[in-house]
Amino acid sequence: MKRRELIKLVTIATGGTLVIPLSSNLLVACKQVEKQNELDYALQFFNDEGFSLIKNLVDTILPRTDSPSATDVGVHQMIDTIVGKVYTKEQQQNFTKRFSSLKSYLGNSKNYTESLQELLNPSEENNKLAQEALLDLKQQTVLYYLNTKEISTTYLNYLPVPGKYKACISLEEVDGKAWAL
Repeated sequence: MKRRELIKLVTIATGGTLVIPLSSNLLVACKQVEKQNELDYALQFFNDEGFSLIKNLVDTILPRTDSPSATDVGVHQMIDTIVGKVYTKEQQQNFTKRFSSLKSYLGNSKNYTESLQELLNPSEENNKLAQEALLDLKQQTVLYYLNTKEISTTYLNYLPVPGKYKACISLEEVDGKAWAL
């Protein structure tokens, strides 16, 4: 992933968190969503086929490198829980419509990376719903990934209690890492 693309995705993800509507169901999201053993996890929204596709897509977006992949930290389970328990019925219907379009676009593709890159090509105007679904999924994946305990504490700078404010510090003082939110 190129630096500009990552910055663009993080910016979009940050903006996306501001537009999530508040509802009484949002209190469910305040509880820590822990990664569970795959065999013990009870699906909240997706069927087995859709959940399998989500797992493959989030791992395509954030694969395992020197840090864990998206499924290693349970991003796919968070997406399922948030869509199933926090989204309103209308939001779930919109998500389902876009996700179905993305699923149809991918068809039986085995190489998700190439298919997803083609989908993001501006000339693909006839697949607007699939593009929206992919962008939404990318935003959620990056947002949930960066907010997991493992990533925040191990791979990003993390202060459990805010310390003294320092306006200008060198990157070396913070081990060259970005800050966890």
